[in-house]
Amino acid sequence: MTNPQHENSASGDVPTTRIVLRSMRLSAAPYLPPPVLSAIHITDSYLHVNHASFSSTYCYSEPSVSILSAIFSAYVVLRLIQGLQYWWSSTTKRSTAHLSGEDDAVLSGLSQKSNERTDNKSAQDDAVPLFDETVVFCGASGAGKTALLHCLCNEHDGDSCKPPMTTTSLVANVAYIATSDSADEDTKNKTAAVRLVDYPGHPSLSTKLTSLLLPHQTARVVFAIDATKPVTDGVAILYKFILTNNQVRSAWKASGKSLSILIVCTKEDDKKAKNHKRMKIQIRNELDRLRKVDFAMEDVTGNGSTPMSIAKGKTIELDDLGPGMPELHFVETGLGNKGGNNGLKAVREFVRTGDMI
Repeated sequence: MTNPQHENSASGDVPTTRIVLRSMRLSAAPYLPPPVLSAIHITDSYLHVNHASFSSTYCYSEPSVSILSAIFSAYVVLRLIQGLQYWWSSTTKRSTAHLSGEDDAVLSGLSQKSNERTDNKSAQDDAVPLFDETVVFCGASGAGKTALLHCLCNEHDGDSCKPPMTTTSLVANVAYIATSDSADEDTKNKTAAVRLVDYPGHPSLSTKLTSLLLPHQTARVVFAIDATKPVTDGVAILYKFILTNNQVRSAWKASGKSLSILIVCTKEDDKKAKNHKRMKIQIRNELDRLRKVDFAMEDVTGNGSTPMSIAKGKTIELDDLGPGMPELHFVETGLGNKGGNNGLKAVREFVRTGDMI
C-alpha cells in the first residue's frame, strides 16, 4: 500500500515543473522565428510519439524546453568554471608580478649587469656577451614580440622569416644582437652587443613592466601591436604603463633624456592586416578615448593617472606628444614578405642605434 501523502506530494511537484516549462515556451514563442518554432514542434511531437515515457518522466511533457534549459545551464556552468580558472591563474604564484629582487621569476635572467666580467674560468665559459644597452620588446599578448625577436636574431635583411610557434609566456626572453654586421667572428666577440628583452604580454604581469622601462635599465622600447586585431589591448598597456605612468615619466625627466619608442605594426603580410597609416589613426583615437576617461575621472573624483599634456578638446598628435613625453616612431613588419619588404631592417637599425631609416 502506498503512502497517500507521499503520492500527493510527488504528483504535486510534476505539474509545477510542467507549468513553469510550459510558461517559458509560451512566453518565448512570440519572439522566436517560424523555423525555430517548427523545429520545437517537430521535436516535441517526435518524442511524445516515440519516447512517451522519457518525455513525460524526465522532460515533464516539454522536451524541447527541457533540453534547451539543460544546454543553457551547462553553458553557464562552463563559463563560471572558465572565469574561476582565469582568476586562479591571475592570483597564484604563476603570476609573478608580486615578486621582487632575486625571487622575481619573470625577470630572473636579467640580473647580469652590462659589461661586467671576472677573470675566472666560469666567467670565460659564460655564453652571455658584453652589452652596452638594453632594448625592451613589449605589447599585448599575441602581438608577435617573440617572433620579431627570433627573426631579428636569426635572419638577414631581405629574407623571409619563419618564426617558431609561440605561446603566452610568463617569463621574459633574453637575446643579444651585435651592434654591427661584421663577418669576422673574433670581431663579433669583442664588439659590445645590445641586449633584447622580450617582456611577457600576460595581463597579470603588466604592472612589473614599469620597473624595466626606467632609464638606468632601458635605452629604448619596441612596442608591438597586432595589425590584424583591434588596438584596444595594446594601446591600454602603452597608455597606462608607459605614457602616463608617474614612475616612468619622472625617471626619464630626471635623467634629462627622452624615451624613444618604436611602435611596430606586426603581421602586415596577413590579408586582414591594416597598414601602418590606418593603425596610427586607430592608436591615436584610442589614446584620445583613454585620455578623456582620465580627465573625466579627475573631474569627478580628483584622482586619476597623470593625463597627457594636451588641452581638453584637442586631439593627440602622435608625432609630438608634448614636453617630457616619449618620442613615437612607426614601422610595419610582415615576416613572411621577401625582398627586404618585411620591415626587419628598420627595426634592426632602431634596436642597434636608436635611429630610424
